[in-house]
Amino acid sequence: MRSRKRYQLERVTVESAGSRESSWTFAGDAVRGTEFSYLVVDGNFPSRNIWEFIVRVPAARGGRVEVRPRTAPPVKAWAELPDRSLTFSRATKGAARGKWYCQVALADATGEKSKSVVRTEERGDLPAWFTPLQGRMRRKEAVKPTKGTDGNSLVILIPAEDHAFMIRLFFATKVWILKERVVVGGAD
Repeated sequence: MRSRKRYQLERVTVESAGSRESSWTFAGDAVRGTEFSYLVVDGNFPSRNIWEFIVRVPAARGGRVEVRPRTAPPVKAWAELPDRSLTFSRATKGAARGKWYCQVALADATGEKSKSVVRTEERGDLPAWFTPLQGRMRRKEAVKPTKGTDGNSLVILIPAEDHAFMIRLFFATKVWILKERVVVGGAD
């Protein structure tokens, strides 16, 4: 296996570029809320490292927060990322209540599908840049009741409304995964 670059979340700088009231569609439904813009520099790379991101926060309390790049550097591996997003929901159970979480859904470096959801037992297979996040990782059913089959999915908890950290998680789960062509175990 080839060695991987040592990516660090703190090298991703996030600067606010304003906000505006907006409307968009999510999963086919019309959503109203606030769209926050951010200028982002990934200091893990010496060039081709400037991004623009949007964070869409719905007005409805139970809605999902959507994080996606508006523009990406001209790197072939990242060409489709403006069409991808990472979503965050409110945790409602136990000590996680009041925080936000997202599934650890990695971009699929094989190109066969859009993402690979990591299960709890696969957390040890994640790349080294996830090591500082180990204390934030939980099984989904520990942070929110689940009706489906995703209770064993791995999730990461973050402080509520921490847009900069949400954007950094996008880099960890999408950008660096595609650049390094990481494939985790039997993720589905």
